[in-house]
Amino acid sequence: MKNTALACPILCIDIGNTTCRSGVWSDGGISQEKTVSTNEFKSCVGTWIDEWKGKGKIAFCSVVPEAEKCLQLQLDSRNLQAFRLTALNQSLLPVKYPKPEEIGADRIANSFAVFQKYDLPAVVIDLGTATTFDVVTESDGYKGGVILPGPQGMLDYLGNKTALLPQVELTKISRSGRAIGQNTQAALVSGIIHGYLPMIQGVLGAIKSELEQEGEILQSVVQTGGESKNFHLEGATIHPNLTLEGLALACLEQQASVAHEC
Repeated sequence: MKNTALACPILCIDIGNTTCRSGVWSDGGISQEKTVSTNEFKSCVGTWIDEWKGKGKIAFCSVVPEAEKCLQLQLDSRNLQAFRLTALNQSLLPVKYPKPEEIGADRIANSFAVFQKYDLPAVVIDLGTATTFDVVTESDGYKGGVILPGPQGMLDYLGNKTALLPQVELTKISRSGRAIGQNTQAALVSGIIHGYLPMIQGVLGAIKSELEQEGEILQSVVQTGGESKNFHLEGATIHPNLTLEGLALACLEQQASVAHEC
């Protein structure tokens, strides 16, 4: 991995389905983090850019086209350019995937960081609105993965698709209740609290077995995303800023490639 500690600062923005996070990459790490809802981001992104203008570069990844459009309009109105990460505009991370354009940019950012910073093969588990598993190996780079609803997404689905079950927000309830719920909300919460971790353990076990069948022994499990601390797998490393770091590293690699071509 290149020494990136002395590179110019980069404002990194991760536009997610529920929240948008930003942080400043400098001295080899992320600082000055901000998190807002994706709806709020659409109205405050101009302020973020104005506060940052002239301090360094801007890089972003997005899985929300509408919010991304708001960011791009703000950049265009100020005659600014930003690095938009996709699977197709980076060259360091190999991608063994039939349709690379279908891979979420946040998943590429996560995998890019893991490819440079962790022992391989590795699995990245990002617990957000959706929970994604991404498999990264030395030879194949980004190999593929798994997508399932995140913990809150499961609760939202039940609240929206059933007539009598209530809407429940994980951020507003206690997670320390009994397994046997004695009211409807407690029963819903119990299903997530006691059922979600075994589910992701099962998915991870299946991935591990498949890698072993291919002669690969899993070396690293890295968790990130807002719910990672609440569903921590034994032996896994929690890396809260993985997406932002991967975004910065990909931006630096792209700059280096352009400079080399010149």
